[in-house]
Amino acid sequence: MTKRVTLADLADQTGLNISTVSRALSRPDRVSNETRRLVEKVASQLGYETNVAARNLSRGTTDTILVLASSFSGQAISPIFTGILLGVCEEAKALGLNVMLRQYLAQPISASDVIRYLQAGVADSVLLVATEQWLPAADRGPDQEMLPIVSIFNDLTTAGLTSVMTQEGDGYVAIVDHLVERGHRHFAFVSGPAGSGHEHTRYNAVKNRLSTLGLGKKLIRLEGGPFDMASGTKAAQAFLALKKRPTAVICCSDGLALGFMHTILGSGLRVPEDVAIAGYDGMDYTAFTSPALTTVIQPTLEIGRVAVQVLADIHNGRITTPRLVALAPTFVVRQST
Repeated sequence: MTKRVTLADLADQTGLNISTVSRALSRPDRVSNETRRLVEKVASQLGYETNVAARNLSRGTTDTILVLASSFSGQAISPIFTGILLGVCEEAKALGLNVMLRQYLAQPISASDVIRYLQAGVADSVLLVATEQWLPAADRGPDQEMLPIVSIFNDLTTAGLTSVMTQEGDGYVAIVDHLVERGHRHFAFVSGPAGSGHEHTRYNAVKNRLSTLGLGKKLIRLEGGPFDMASGTKAAQAFLALKKRPTAVICCSDGLALGFMHTILGSGLRVPEDVAIAGYDGMDYTAFTSPALTTVIQPTLEIGRVAVQVLADIHNGRITTPRLVALAPTFVVRQST
């Protein structure tokens, strides 16, 4: 194994003491240009690599963003999060920051637990992805400075956290208007998991829009589940058992929609001739199903980038009170409707 080049090795080769070599590498403004150039030259010749962890320890920073991504029991992190993570990683790289990912089961997250991550030097800031419940720290008053924590996908501004998400209601209004324009007058909504904020927001958006259009009594609700295809299949079986079936089905996620559509097609019904189906999220593969799925695309890449930019603004003091950043989704009509 090749021996790691150390500061002592650089000191021996340059004739300088270790503290001077260290300053030349970590605080070049504290040494002369001649000393800096000498140390950099020898470091390059010997193949010296900076010990980033030790450097950050001395500075009292980690240059690291901790991403806490929720999931349901027995499920991997949702595919919808991959776009978020890509945006986070790209923006973090541009700012010279590192990213650490940790999964947790969908449950209340305590501010005290997250603060311990920060105090222990695990990370300088935290992104909470799809956190349903946030338990504020009891020992923090309203006059204390904002924590470097940002919520993604859920609005936790009332709990004291700046939040970045999609304008979900707008996406579902677009779906309803599209289906009504296509002549549909009887609808079903395939629900997400009970207690989910997304489930509540999305169902209410559909219900309220139909009520505005005079069709509020033409909506039924089918039990789905944790945004997966298996739950969509279960909802489709309930749909097939109905004596009078709606002609249009709006799902709480793409996963639910694909499971629903697979089961409907397997029963011999046609999509969209017998029943139109729409999803939400905009997963890449929805464009390649047969038929291709009508859906609402969330700007996940941009959400990830903006979340990192917001963290930077909190660190720099440009954001001092919680704010909501809601980005517009994109409605895409495909063959399933």
